[in-house]
Amino acid sequence: MIAENGEWANILQGARQAPFRLSYPAFAGWQRGSGWPDTAYVTQRPPRRRDADSKNYKSGTGERMKGSTDPHSSSAALLAAFGAAVLDINRLARDKTLERFHRTALERLQQLVPFQRAWWGRAALIDGVPVEHSAHLFNLEEHYVEDWKSISHDDITVGLVHARPGTAVAVDMQATAGLRWLGARHDIGELLCVIHVDPITRLSDHVALYRTPGGPPFADQEKLLLGQLSAHLAAAVSANQIRTLVALRESLERQALAMAVCDRYGVLHCAERGFVDLLLGAWPGWTGPQLPEETSPQGYRDARLVIDSRQVGDLYLLTARQPSAIEQLSNREGDVALLFSEGKTYKQIARDLGLAPNTVRHHIRTIYSKLGVNDKASIAHLLHQFPPG
Repeated sequence: MIAENGEWANILQGARQAPFRLSYPAFAGWQRGSGWPDTAYVTQRPPRRRDADSKNYKSGTGERMKGSTDPHSSSAALLAAFGAAVLDINRLARDKTLERFHRTALERLQQLVPFQRAWWGRAALIDGVPVEHSAHLFNLEEHYVEDWKSISHDDITVGLVHARPGTAVAVDMQATAGLRWLGARHDIGELLCVIHVDPITRLSDHVALYRTPGGPPFADQEKLLLGQLSAHLAAAVSANQIRTLVALRESLERQALAMAVCDRYGVLHCAERGFVDLLLGAWPGWTGPQLPEETSPQGYRDARLVIDSRQVGDLYLLTARQPSAIEQLSNREGDVALLFSEGKTYKQIARDLGLAPNTVRHHIRTIYSKLGVNDKASIAHLLHQFPPG
């Protein structure tokens, strides 16, 4: 998945440290010439407002407003409930960890549109079938996604939501044989689904809410609410990833790092600008948002670049940096440097490593040259500052 006309190569330039989201608001502002914001999707939350009936969400927004005969009052209450949900989800994006955000956001969404189960994920549409890049299940068995894949060819939801991104679609689980089997297996009677397509990565954020058999069907008002909320949910995911990168940076002692979040397919969801600069330095023709072919979500290391990886759920937190001088040494040179820095003589090193003394001398000269030093104390200092491996 490569942005058209070298879009990434043109856009992803600038200062190295401020994190950004690879999506439309920041890009649109930059392309208009207004410059990069420090971070995308950073919102200031005004004092929280709660409507008089906010303690009782059991029956959903529609039930809360049934008693009103004034259409203007109903509209105002609906807007207030929607606004409160958006603010709360933005707050959760800032306050919760990457592992906890989706669940707590869905619990808040339950108060606006009641449901019992949910599937919130990010996917790429390939040959008309979504290929899941990340998935978060709410009150569903772990094998749900695999079960869905087995009947995905019979799921009419896919075509309906991709025909109209941003519009929520309700589907009865009796609509097809495949959905009927999936509904019976996971106790689902009806689903409400919406997608939001990122214009840069072309990945779609999908949210599917499920009600158990015998429950009330999703109302038009609930479809409208979820449809309008879809872009906010996608933005909140991005803000939560940025928050994770900022927290990770604060926990690291080394500051010459740049960070990113990617999925199992190597598609970058969120990255600091310095991360992109480092990739462009190593691969000038790279256009993103897919990691360069030579690299992997599990990490990468060569003489130009080191990418360390930590898995969180089905996403990967990446930290990229240029190799230290010590890391430019070969394995054998690293062994020699370590023993030499401990005060051992050429003969002792040769005996310990099974080498000829002249070979050890050659390695020491190479080590001095690569590290740009000329004494044992400097080698010891570098080894202490940047331990090999």
